[in-house]
Amino acid sequence: MLVTIWFLIAASLYIVGYGSLVLLLSLFLRIFKGREKAKSFVFKQIKIFGKNAFKWMFCPVKVFGQENLKENENYLVVPNHQSMMDIPLVLGYIGPMPMIAKKELSKVPGVNWFVKYMGGLFLDRKNPAQGAFVIRQMDRILARGNSLLVFPEGTRSKDGTVGKFKPAVFKLAIRHKVKVLPVSIWGTIFLVPKKSLFLNPGPVSMIIHPPLDPTQFSNEEELALKAEEIVRAGVEKLKMLEVGENEKSMDKGFGS
Repeated sequence: MLVTIWFLIAASLYIVGYGSLVLLLSLFLRIFKGREKAKSFVFKQIKIFGKNAFKWMFCPVKVFGQENLKENENYLVVPNHQSMMDIPLVLGYIGPMPMIAKKELSKVPGVNWFVKYMGGLFLDRKNPAQGAFVIRQMDRILARGNSLLVFPEGTRSKDGTVGKFKPAVFKLAIRHKVKVLPVSIWGTIFLVPKKSLFLNPGPVSMIIHPPLDPTQFSNEEELALKAEEIVRAGVEKLKMLEVGENEKSMDKGFGS
């Protein structure tokens, strides 16, 4: 409970307090230095926040495959979804970008400011009509040459297993020839379990896989399936790695 209270205080002060200052400074930068300088400044602060979120929770983070990220390359980033901490993990260790976030986050002061600043969208999953609007907006984001973060399972996993990837967004990757970046996440499900208000500090790991070239796939279903298979295999690899590290720790504890 103490970790939860500490995290909420630190995150609130950082997002609302420091976040307000960041956005204010960005206005001055935009006036005197131009839009790109202002955007670069804000995005840098968002990336710092993403990493700090795990420091505030006393959670060690291991990231594999960062060499697969190419500077100035745009991607459709498709991770598995375990908890709300997946978002700061991606923003901190891959980078800020437009994202599709659930409607509830639009009511959180500070968070909603930065989602909008990044060009993100809020989706009401209970409103089927809004789905078509969001798809059109995602199409525009990719058409402008921006990266886009989407959790293609559509919802958080209840037990950490990777669900079926919905193919709709992969159709956009094929249309705009945007490379798909599969990302495997493990550990965040234990930090903030679904429907829980308490945080549980622990290790988090992520694999950034080599990007997929959409031109090498005949349709969105095939591309979605391949990305899903890669992400699922990566999650299993991270789980086994965690088991191995726990066993080593136990061996050291017993003096063997």
